Amino acid sequence: MLAGLHRYHSKPRNPYSSLCDEIVILRYVAKSSSAARGHEASLIYVVGRVNQGIRREMRARLAEWELSVQEYTSLSVLGARPGLSNAQLARRALVTPQSMIEILSKLESRGLVARADDPDHGSIRRATLTAGGRDLLAAADPAILSIQEQLLADVPPRQREIVLQGMLSAMEKLSSRLDR
Repeated sequence: MLAGLHRYHSKPRNPYSSLCDEIVILRYVAKSSSAARGHEASLIYVVGRVNQGIRREMRARLAEWELSVQEYTSLSVLGARPGLSNAQLARRALVTPQSMIEILSKLESRGLVARADDPDHGSIRRATLTAGGRDLLAAADPAILSIQEQLLADVPPRQREIVLQGMLSAMEKLSSRLDR
């Protein structure tokens, strides 16, 4: 099925070429599988594949700073909302509270995050970025933010807004737990 794609992998590689390759493959697979089934590709399938591609691209770009996707997400959330508890940060970073404990411990040992006891709730620790965490986030942000621009380079601004609104609506519905 992917025999016609060999030409995309024989070109010299640049740091961001895997994202372009993923988009080409997604378009090819979606068209091929849809044609074989006789209907359009499932939105859920396409969103899942795009999610996989984005995470793969993020891992590759974050390697320069020795950050995982979860660590970058945690730093990014704390940059926007300092002082979150472990549970709050875990929900926003889409990981379990147990995983967040490990993520925060690693970030704290690298001097990127500081945690302090909440004065009103002794068992709650609040996390904030250190100066080093803010600096690292400022350095990594452009590489990650450019993924969106590359993904949507061929999409006119009005259609980008429609895509964003559709995804925000889907997020809201999923946050309120769909009927099962």
